[in-house]
Amino acid sequence: MKRLKIYRESFGCQMNAYDTDAIASLFEGRGHAIVEVPEIADCIIVNTCSVREHAEQRAIGRLLDLSRHRDALLVVCGCMAQRLGAALFDLVPAVRIVAGTGSYALLPDAVAASAEEGGRFVFLEMDDDGEYEALPVDSRGGVSRYVSITKGCENYCSYCIVPYLRGKTRSRSADAIIREISSAVARGAREMTMLGQNVIAYRDGAVDFRGLAERVLAETDIRRLRFLTSHPRDVDASVFELMAREKRFCSHIHLPVQAGNNRILAAMNRGYTRETYLEKLRMARHIVPGIAVTTDIIVGFPTETDEEFGQTLDLVREARFDSAFTFQYSPRAGTAAREIPDDVSAGKKKERLLALNAVVREERGRILSAQIGSGTEILLDGASHKGEYRLLKGRTPEFRNVLVQPDSLKDGEIVPVILKRLVNFTFEGEVAAGG
Repeated sequence: MKRLKIYRESFGCQMNAYDTDAIASLFEGRGHAIVEVPEIADCIIVNTCSVREHAEQRAIGRLLDLSRHRDALLVVCGCMAQRLGAALFDLVPAVRIVAGTGSYALLPDAVAASAEEGGRFVFLEMDDDGEYEALPVDSRGGVSRYVSITKGCENYCSYCIVPYLRGKTRSRSADAIIREISSAVARGAREMTMLGQNVIAYRDGAVDFRGLAERVLAETDIRRLRFLTSHPRDVDASVFELMAREKRFCSHIHLPVQAGNNRILAAMNRGYTRETYLEKLRMARHIVPGIAVTTDIIVGFPTETDEEFGQTLDLVREARFDSAFTFQYSPRAGTAAREIPDDVSAGKKKERLLALNAVVREERGRILSAQIGSGTEILLDGASHKGEYRLLKGRTPEFRNVLVQPDSLKDGEIVPVILKRLVNFTFEGEVAAGG
């Protein structure tokens, strides 16, 4: 079989980025080469997102742009591929293969067959009842890496298409996760983020999420451990108790709230109230006083009033989020919310998004400014250039960005710093004595 040059791109969440690395590993395992530019590729693979309409529009636009590379075989995979299926052949005529979220292992053979015989293929089957074992990922190095621990979701939030595209929640074996993290550490990883649509739902026999985190910390040499994402309904004190006890288990949680009004939360089928969410934050901060909390928020959900949106702004002020990913509601075909008239105008959604972002920035600035002058540790993970100056960048355990002078430092080091200034929500730090 001809050795192919494979170019890949990923849209959307960290799970997609992880899956894209896994797909690349499959092709490398067959002797193919991964290239970093599409111009020289024999095959172009685009892993897509479908969580919002805008994400799909961006992906389709990019696919049309990549179609100009007429000698390359064009493959679409991921959530948009699962949702649209063969319709993608009409939307982007150059596409040759469509592979849904459960079909990545079929890609090397399908690409070989299409390259040799010129056929088109669609793979959309999902095995919700089978065991979840992630595709092998040949870690390409890097200080900070991801590891998938769960796949799928059964929360069925009324606005969300993900459960229909990724299937039921399935957990990988703890042993497989430990092996993958150990392999990444051997290749230079110092920080690992455990990924899943809802990682707190992890179960491998008697091993729950906390049990898995304890095993990772005990059985691997990873210097820092993180996780994404959690559902507020499932988070309990055990996670924060482990953070308080284990310095390597980073004091940061991403806990999507989505809205601050109870009627809207019920319409979203979120499974908690404003009050229970805030109580979880109080519990977290009591157990881990310095914990940082980030979140997701949607504005303009159908029937949301100005007063109800105002309660979301009040919650942001009370919750004290380090940062927030904010979005305008986007109706997705096949979801329960799609049946509710989208009665909040585009102009009103935009107005609310701007107001929300202003409050998020205000609170973020207040929280970060309070840290100036304090000491912490950062994991160095790359370089940043400011004009003619080269700085090293790193993150605190709370996932806050810090820039320092390079001196003799290098990626992968964990160094003590004093936070001296805050510029555009990024700290400028000085390496502390002994660092």
